[in-house]
Amino acid sequence: MFYVSRVSLLFFMLAIVDLFLGLYIKATNANFISYAYMLIFGFVLSTIIGAYYQILPNSQQVKLPLEKFSYLVFLLSTISSSYLFFGNFTFAFMFLVATIYAFLIHILTVIRNLKPLTVKYLAFSIIYLSLLPILLMMKIKGVPLNVSVIVHMFTLGVMVNAIWGVQTAWIPMIYMQTLGQTKLKRVVINSQVYLYQFLVLLTLVGFYTANLKMIAGMAMLILALDILFLKFVVYDSIKPQLKLQGLPYQIKFFLAGHIFFVIGLILAHVMAVANKFSFIGLHIDFMLLGFGFFTIVGGMVHLIPRIIWNMVYIRKAQQMKNVPNVKGVISRQKAEKLFWVALAGYILFIVADITLGSLPSALIFGLAEGYVLFSFWYDFYRLYSL
Repeated sequence: MFYVSRVSLLFFMLAIVDLFLGLYIKATNANFISYAYMLIFGFVLSTIIGAYYQILPNSQQVKLPLEKFSYLVFLLSTISSSYLFFGNFTFAFMFLVATIYAFLIHILTVIRNLKPLTVKYLAFSIIYLSLLPILLMMKIKGVPLNVSVIVHMFTLGVMVNAIWGVQTAWIPMIYMQTLGQTKLKRVVINSQVYLYQFLVLLTLVGFYTANLKMIAGMAMLILALDILFLKFVVYDSIKPQLKLQGLPYQIKFFLAGHIFFVIGLILAHVMAVANKFSFIGLHIDFMLLGFGFFTIVGGMVHLIPRIIWNMVYIRKAQQMKNVPNVKGVISRQKAEKLFWVALAGYILFIVADITLGSLPSALIFGLAEGYVLFSFWYDFYRLYSL
């Protein structure tokens, strides 16, 4: 790595705390808006900021200036998460606005080259993130605004762009492949990033105008784009090495996330077509605790060992001393088992949420996925302390 961000680990830890605070809200509060806010602006946003602090400087080969400023961003994010948990959305949004703009002012200092496909996705994610505080301030000022506009500005605009952007880099890298082996594939892959932004904007217009037909149509078009992404980015990268390498555990987490994303989009389509708004809670579960959680775990187990290794061992390696192999920190056999525990726990969580309610389902998710997270983080700590 060209640059190592220590603050990223703090953001990832905060994200996990926010995840369990969100589960507590789900278990004790029937208000799904509080639950969604905690997961979106706590769990997912903390992860994205932490990941961007590591990924963007390395993608640009530029060291982040004023590194200590990132700890101020972390402090602001922690305060906003605290207010989210206690349901004080006015103060939570004020600190979110401060967090987002402080982060953007800081991270934009490293961006020089927008040509790589990954950076284009991340740049669009940053654009939506920069617009989000405007909506939050409108909400604080009491301007009538459908909460769905705010939520989907983040989930579709910020989160999906971030996930697709990172995966366009990591998945081919894991398999040592280059995206777009033919001219047609390159056209499809490079066009998708712009077409997706058009669909996001139309979706936001649909929510703002309460046009359910537009929302339903956009959900299916975004689903079609995700299938194209799976074909031209994921499958084309996996296929040449599949027999030799199989599916690494990171890829399994990513693929599970895409499956839940597709289900979440289908639910969105059904809700819009049939006015089945009772599915909103389930839609949140699939998008944030399915797509979001599995993608984030896959990203963490890929990125965190590399951050820790470069923090602790890079100088020893340069001095030709014996150092642990970063790829051997987490045994593949153990990680495979943890993936299946995570998947089984998630399926039980969904079944419980439909049949038993929020409290049992939150307990199931917390126990199963908490075990998975603890097991991975124990290995991260073991790498750090070796």
